[in-house]
Amino acid sequence: MSPTSTLLPAPAPSRAAQYRLPVMLGLMALGILALIHDSLTGLGWTTAARWGYSLTAAYALYALWARDVVVARLLGFALAAGLAELPADAYLVHTTGTLVYPQPEPMLWASPVYMPFSWAVVLTQIGFVAWLLLPRLGPWRTGLLLVPVSGVLIPLYEKWAINAGWWQYRGAPSWHGVPYYIFLAEALLMLPVPWLLLRAVGKGGRWLPLAGLAEGVVMLLACLLAFWLLG
Repeated sequence: MSPTSTLLPAPAPSRAAQYRLPVMLGLMALGILALIHDSLTGLGWTTAARWGYSLTAAYALYALWARDVVVARLLGFALAAGLAELPADAYLVHTTGTLVYPQPEPMLWASPVYMPFSWAVVLTQIGFVAWLLLPRLGPWRTGLLLVPVSGVLIPLYEKWAINAGWWQYRGAPSWHGVPYYIFLAEALLMLPVPWLLLRAVGKGGRWLPLAGLAEGVVMLLACLLAFWLLG
């Protein structure tokens, strides 16, 4: 090492290094507060569309501004998974008949057009928590930890969404409008997320759509199993 090297200023941290954690936690808190507000006003699906589109755009704009590859890949995985979730939604709407969306609203197959973006927000939020835990806990323990976290947090989102008039459930044993099978399904669907993030976020490229598709398959299987057991 050159004697003068110690006199050189340290390189400035990147925007991603500086802002990722506060921005991601801030957007998560903002999303929860907005959802609680919408649950109190009960204005229906237009607030659901605003919630999904605006938060997805916020994550994308941050990733672009900060050149944050981690968040960009995480959002890409989450969007792919949100699209791949459509068969699971169709199963709940058409086969079980337990999930009902208000009409009329723009639809994509059996789901509202905003639904892939809403799932993208949820998966980006919980996926970021998983990404933080992965270096400390590894994929197995992180996945197991996500099971109870998502099994409580996502159904809580569901409860607020029901109160907001975004959708409702019928014909299934439930807690305050949220079926018991939803608790189990949304706990199970997060179990493989750490392994998928190792590919999607760690490697990027073709792994983004492939990991998202795999998560969509997991979502469908989780719904099938949970409804068979508790529906």
